[in-house]
Amino acid sequence: MIKLLKITFITLVSCAGFNALHAQNTVSLGECLKIALENNYSLQIVKNESEIAGNNYTKGNAGLLPTVDASAKYSGSVASSNSTDFSGNTAKTDGQLSNAASAGVNASWDIFSGYRAQTRYAQLRELKEISDLNTRFEIENLVAGVTAEYYYLIQQKRHRDNLEFILSISKERVRIARINRELGSRSKLELLQAQVDFNSDSSALVRQQQQILASEIRLKTLMGELKLPHILSDSSINLLPELVYSSLLEKTLNENTQLLIAAKQINLSEHDLKIMRASSYPYLRLTSGYNYNFNFYNKGATKKSNNTGLDYGLTVGIPIFDGGNRRREIKNARIALKNKELAQLEAQLDVEAKLLEIYSSYSNYLGLITMERQNLKTAHENYETAATRYRLGELAGIDMREAQNSLQDAEKRLLDVEYNAKIDEISLMMLSGNVTEYLEK
Repeated sequence: MIKLLKITFITLVSCAGFNALHAQNTVSLGECLKIALENNYSLQIVKNESEIAGNNYTKGNAGLLPTVDASAKYSGSVASSNSTDFSGNTAKTDGQLSNAASAGVNASWDIFSGYRAQTRYAQLRELKEISDLNTRFEIENLVAGVTAEYYYLIQQKRHRDNLEFILSISKERVRIARINRELGSRSKLELLQAQVDFNSDSSALVRQQQQILASEIRLKTLMGELKLPHILSDSSINLLPELVYSSLLEKTLNENTQLLIAAKQINLSEHDLKIMRASSYPYLRLTSGYNYNFNFYNKGATKKSNNTGLDYGLTVGIPIFDGGNRRREIKNARIALKNKELAQLEAQLDVEAKLLEIYSSYSNYLGLITMERQNLKTAHENYETAATRYRLGELAGIDMREAQNSLQDAEKRLLDVEYNAKIDEISLMMLSGNVTEYLEK
């Protein structure tokens, strides 16, 4: 009895806590997704990486623009010297001080380098677009994760509601069994069994409350917000209109983010091959500079001197032989390109296989939903009949418990089928690149 009171107390506290949470404002799926897109740390990191890739996409970083350097230098020296000519005359200089200063501006520009710079610029654009696609993929994963957890929480709360109803049945069984025991129409064993079933249902409800709490924490973690309780505005698992396989396949082949990234990787390898080939082409480099030099001496015939001047040059060159390295690098670049093409074909095959597998599962669950709804209706009718007979004393407690369990199992199966269908729906939307449509919910 002490254990029964303890379990009942914990159940009442858990339910009271849940009812208190209901006093807070509710949030829809769209609002949860909006908060997650603003606060999720992983998404913020990916967005920052995408911004870095955007900053790198410049003509200067690709080598299409000239470089200009300005420099200045000051130096000095103190020297002593002795010299003797062929006639035997000697000359000696002690402590000769000389100072020199220079300043200049120099420019260099690769006018032509086998289209290396142009190819590099195109490659930087591809890297930026890949980074943008990575951000899109992270957003899709986040939307799918939040949506799945949102409906999982709904499923768990519906399970809790069912357990509360089952607990109320068990409580009524205990009441009836106690009255019958006092009247002498039923045995003590039936009362004890009813109390055992009530304790079991109370324990299941407490465990279910923990499942709800764990799901809420996971959802809030994805949303980047743990402090405030968020109660879902939805109470049922709503499916989108039935998805059509042919339409999903077309969208998947054209809009799947992973396939788009694989295509971009092929473009990158093509640019790598062009850069390798560019190393075999002639190059043309323009250099120019303006310099100023000043020198000062404390001894000798010259006291100071300075000069200014403009220098310029045009260099033309062509690689002739580098030990066969360019040829090796070009060959390896071709192989790398072939591997990227094979990787894209493999990715496409994998995505199509997943689409087919998940759609088959999705279709089966849609069929099961109709079946389980009918089963639940039958289980309700069976329970109502059993409950009436039990109150009249025409049905044993163990048979009543069986009808009770059948009703609970039917409700759980329907919820599980609806949730699994929703998960498959989310996966199909993810594969076809349309998962962000949940943002409008």
